Amino acid sequence: MLVSIDHLSKIYLGSPVLDAVSATIEDQDRIGLIGVNGAGKSTLLRLICSLEQPDEGAVSVAEQKNIGFLQQNSGLTSERTILEEMRSVFAPLLQIQQQLEELAALLADPGLSEQQSASLAQQYAALQTHFEQQDGYQIDLKIRTVLHGMGFADKPLDLVVNQLSGGEKTRLALAKLLLEQPDLLVLDEPTNHLDFETIGWLENYLKTYQGGLLVVSHDRYFLDQLVQKIWEVEQ
Repeated sequence: MLVSIDHLSKIYLGSPVLDAVSATIEDQDRIGLIGVNGAGKSTLLRLICSLEQPDEGAVSVAEQKNIGFLQQNSGLTSERTILEEMRSVFAPLLQIQQQLEELAALLADPGLSEQQSASLAQQYAALQTHFEQQDGYQIDLKIRTVLHGMGFADKPLDLVVNQLSGGEKTRLALAKLLLEQPDLLVLDEPTNHLDFETIGWLENYLKTYQGGLLVVSHDRYFLDQLVQKIWEVEQ
């Protein structure tokens, strides 16, 4: 189980928005969250993602599990380039890559003793194994694939994120979230600012997503392609 929601209630200005909501999200659940505007869908998502606190009840997330949340019409704000922002997702692996390069340079030193060489070679082999197991050699390919799918094929990767339009920043935020691959992906109206081709690519990508999925969308076809459960918020 990824998330347990236990008798969750939320009140705004004296009016209950959510009242004693209980539910669970399993590891590979595909859930569509529907309801009229103002019913409390976004509030429920924010409570699940710990961006708000309930008035009653609790949300429990399984240990060592993480949640990635794309809020509606939210976008990245950064002075980094598109490539730098996407590569930041893989910072631990990139640090290992740098360590491998440094170790390789040390191993090339002809003045090393046999013992020093053996020790460095052992360190290198252990780091390389971990790097390969985490798909370290696929980092740039993953970034290019997701950026292309999300409609950034014609954008230079050295373009600063803050120079993008609002819609492009939202698409880039989603691209970064996909690269992060959280255990639970929570998406609030993810098809906003997406054209037909990009929506099709996103559908195909999410169909094979390994984690759980919780999606708010008014696009019934999009939900039909992705989800197996429906949560409805009403009254």
